[in-house]
Amino acid sequence: MKTSNVEVICPMITPFDGEGKPSRENLKVFLDDMKEFGINKIFPLGSNGLFNLMTLETKKSFLKMIQEEASNFEVLVGVGSQNTEEAREMAKYAEDLGFDKIVLQPTYYNKAEQSWIIRHFEAVSEVFSGKFYIYNIPQFTGSRVEIDTMKSLVENIGRIEGIKDSSGDIRFFNEVAANFSDSLKVFQGQDDLLLQALSIGAKGGVCGTTNINPLVTDVYKYFVDGNISMATKTQRIFNQFFKMVNEYPFPSMVYAAFYRKHNIKGKLPDPITTIPRIVESKIMDVLNYTTHIEPQ
Repeated sequence: MKTSNVEVICPMITPFDGEGKPSRENLKVFLDDMKEFGINKIFPLGSNGLFNLMTLETKKSFLKMIQEEASNFEVLVGVGSQNTEEAREMAKYAEDLGFDKIVLQPTYYNKAEQSWIIRHFEAVSEVFSGKFYIYNIPQFTGSRVEIDTMKSLVENIGRIEGIKDSSGDIRFFNEVAANFSDSLKVFQGQDDLLLQALSIGAKGGVCGTTNINPLVTDVYKYFVDGNISMATKTQRIFNQFFKMVNEYPFPSMVYAAFYRKHNIKGKLPDPITTIPRIVESKIMDVLNYTTHIEPQ
């Protein structure tokens, strides 16, 4: 394949140690995997990273590790929180460390009205001078970032670089792409919808399975190279893998496979207790799945 610059971002796990704390050594192992997979863009402290189960100080310490260990990667820092003040603090801390791109979603638990979402973004923009990515994930936050709200944020903040839509609603994604793909980087956040999203204007994908397998990047490469037949075939083969990964509660299998691959005795933060219940053969099926589809 001719494509070298792959617009697939890894929404990375937080490589916890056996006590459920971020581990520098495990982070180095993870980054080596990314280099092997050909992925140079990472998104720490998102949903896959279980940011919501980490204290503010733990998130800061992990972000400091990222700054020190991932200098060769493009980093989009997740600063999401259930409250605006903490999001502001994380955004300011990210800028203090030298990061210039953040990813922000609405606050959660209390269902946010659209005016709340606008205020949340504006408040964070007051302490962060870099680029923003709007993160729409209503199944977790309880509120969708509507098209008109996105337009307001683009106009009022002026530093929106992209949008990550993880809603899984391809009709809504079509509206996002129709309104913003000519001016912003629009990313699909559901791996199994990547090809559909690319065909209607997506820039690329933020794909959680890239934590353990680079196969979905082939979908992107074949599409960009104009080999739609191979892109379609690869997406179909990949979707079987996607089902396997999501057989257990998100994102347990991704962590279990990463730990098993590298013989790491990792533990997820409380209250997640899924990993010890995952059948070993299921983990091995995931690890042994193909990582590349050769062109025909």
